[in-house]
Amino acid sequence: MRLLILATFIIFLTGQIYGQRKQIQATRISTPIKIDGRLDDDAWSMAEIATDFTQFEPVPYTTPTEKSEVKIVYDNKGVYVGAHMYQDPSSILKELSQRDSRGNTDWFGFVVDPYNAGVGGFAFVVTASGVQQDLQYTSEGEDINWDAVWKSAVTMTDDGWVVELMIPYAALRFPKKDIQEWGLQLSREIRNIRENIFWNPLDPKIDGFVNQCGLLRGIENIKSPVRLSLTPFIVGYFDHNSASLPGEKTSISGSAGMDLKYGINDAFTLDMTLIPDFGQVVSDNVVVNLGPFEQFFEENRAFFTEGTDLFNKGNLFYTRRIGGRPVNRGNAFVGLNSEESIVSNPTTTPLLNATKVSGRTSKGTGIGVFNAVVGEEYATIENALTGETRDIKTNPYTNYNVFVVDQNLANNSVVSVINTNTTRFGEDYDANVTGVFFDVRNKSQLYGVNGKLVLSQKYFNDAPADLGHTYRVEGGKIGGNFQAIAGYTVETENYDHNDLGILFSPNERSMFVDFRYTDFKPKNQKLLRWRVNAGASYERLYKPDKFANFAIGIGSFLVTKSRLGTGLNFNFEPIATNDFFEPRTADFSKFYLFPTNWSGRYFISTDYRKPLAVDFRVAFRNFSEEGRHELIFELEPRVRFTNKLSLFGTLTVGTLPNQLGFVNANIVDDGIDSFTFGDDVLFGRRDRAIFDNSLRLSYIFTNNMALSLRVRHYWDQFTYNKFVKLAEDGSLVNLAFDGTNDEGDRYYDANTNIFNIDLFYTWRFAPGSDIVFAWKNAVFTQGSNTNEGYFTNLSNTLGADQFNSLSLRIIYFLDYNSLIGSKI
Repeated sequence: MRLLILATFIIFLTGQIYGQRKQIQATRISTPIKIDGRLDDDAWSMAEIATDFTQFEPVPYTTPTEKSEVKIVYDNKGVYVGAHMYQDPSSILKELSQRDSRGNTDWFGFVVDPYNAGVGGFAFVVTASGVQQDLQYTSEGEDINWDAVWKSAVTMTDDGWVVELMIPYAALRFPKKDIQEWGLQLSREIRNIRENIFWNPLDPKIDGFVNQCGLLRGIENIKSPVRLSLTPFIVGYFDHNSASLPGEKTSISGSAGMDLKYGINDAFTLDMTLIPDFGQVVSDNVVVNLGPFEQFFEENRAFFTEGTDLFNKGNLFYTRRIGGRPVNRGNAFVGLNSEESIVSNPTTTPLLNATKVSGRTSKGTGIGVFNAVVGEEYATIENALTGETRDIKTNPYTNYNVFVVDQNLANNSVVSVINTNTTRFGEDYDANVTGVFFDVRNKSQLYGVNGKLVLSQKYFNDAPADLGHTYRVEGGKIGGNFQAIAGYTVETENYDHNDLGILFSPNERSMFVDFRYTDFKPKNQKLLRWRVNAGASYERLYKPDKFANFAIGIGSFLVTKSRLGTGLNFNFEPIATNDFFEPRTADFSKFYLFPTNWSGRYFISTDYRKPLAVDFRVAFRNFSEEGRHELIFELEPRVRFTNKLSLFGTLTVGTLPNQLGFVNANIVDDGIDSFTFGDDVLFGRRDRAIFDNSLRLSYIFTNNMALSLRVRHYWDQFTYNKFVKLAEDGSLVNLAFDGTNDEGDRYYDANTNIFNIDLFYTWRFAPGSDIVFAWKNAVFTQGSNTNEGYFTNLSNTLGADQFNSLSLRIIYFLDYNSLIGSKI
């Protein structure tokens, strides 16, 4: 602690201002501007011109190849931006893409930080093909899922291209004061030469982007309008499940709901979804998970991805918990007699409603409140002899709540307090987690310290609370060519924030050190930048205090000015380590003595400007056991046939011979109890092969209409060739059991196929309003026959029972200001 205090003190003493900020004055206008991509309105003639941009890539701090001019004006409705990008018109790239995706095209970006805090801001980007992208910058990074309704238009000229933007105040959050002073950054990419330029110079040695903005002044006496919008929707489904009983294979259903957004005041916004429906989200990339930790899934539901920056602290809020797996789903398998079987056991819970309130005061205090309620869920059990059914509750009514206070400090520093609470109605336990997070930096942004302190609590009926805690502190030199960071983390044995967050491995004590050197301006004229890094980590179990792992890593990365990127990394575990998680014992009483090993990873990425580009990765891991290794190839080609039609592929092939891992524990009466009994843990050696293939075809009709098709086939098979049980010292004891019963059936071999089709047609027919047609197809098969090849598996999968869903959704955006005549 003394060292931490001393380091923080030194950070502030060594601070220095890292450059003068450029300034521009916005001009108030009284005559309207037509957003048509032409700067011929009289109002533009009064505006100050922002020019003298600076190159960031390929050569930092140098003069751009082409000239750029930007003007900014405003009125009582919003801010207007006019930009003229000078360039040979024949060299302007204009690939069409879906909204929020730039593609292979030139683009212009307007970034504002209305609170001028250097931590958060809003970005509005328009490509040369007229596609809009908006995103929000937060202390956690970029929130690309944030959406706003604004206007833009693009025209081509004899000397380049022109873009006009109108950003209504309803799309922004700004302090309530007469004279505004906003952080401002203007940016552009000249795509054919991959040149990135910025109005306020961007220093690659400084950690952060928004903290390097210039200043926008002159905006005075503006008011945040009534920010009220409704987005009602209707959706209809036609589903067909070939595995259902005759007469039950098809179903027709529909629903209606609404999202509401209301500006409580100039800074805070209420978002609410009523009777939500998420049937049109893209399918998850489900895999066979043989590891001790759950699979992490990306969030695809718009309400849970947009504007959740305040809540994303330390993985305490994992939105997939809401509406996810019932907490007691396993109870359906308990107490079944020989005549009973499970008819249904849903894997998700019904989301009834969700609400979030978030914003930031003029003093830089961010406040966020999130609340969601899910309903009860039941599994149905049927008696084969009597036909009677009974229901088992697998999930009670549950309320999820998140509360956050986030304070901006000097030098783009921040401190946050977050509380998550899960309240279940009935006999199930409740959970509460409270954490403090901080990120402190000096003025130069070259040094920093960050960390956390989190307390978890579980409350059971008539039992004392189960308490756990974690803390982490790390820091060092975070900017400049040379960086050095060290950190220390503790997680107690009872620490658990999984009721509303995601935690893979508690009960750990770890430390790391990482060094890296980056050359942002290499002497070799063909290189854009290069980096080397080295580090080490050391881990122990928290309780009992035992050694767990030690690893050393080195790596390198470089990218050429022709945008060929490549990197090579190695990791070494030079001593046998203790894996306390693979045995799956709740009290960590057993461990697996993990062998020494080394691993390497190489990747290469070619220039995305070319019609054909490829990303290739190969990873290899070798163990100090005969015949045991892991080899994984990943190939991701992308083909641009035209500016409208593109194809993206992914192929992953993995071979893992002689892999060793957990099979079962506490085995009773399954044919091998003569070999294992009591608290024995059964491990097995398996040969595993994985093929994961997907294709995504995208056809963009216009900048508001697109068709996308995604097809994925995942094949995973493994065959056990030996079974062992875990000894007290972590070693393995061979067993005579080979995994075959008296009838010749294989106990644990598995051959799994997952096949998905996701077809989406999207038409944005009005601002914020969409028509979406979707076709989703899903197939899942699993057996023990591992002798069939890939194409036989694919053929069998396509001929298996399938689930198909056709749906049509209509979403309409209603804005209060538009309805009363104040159109944007």
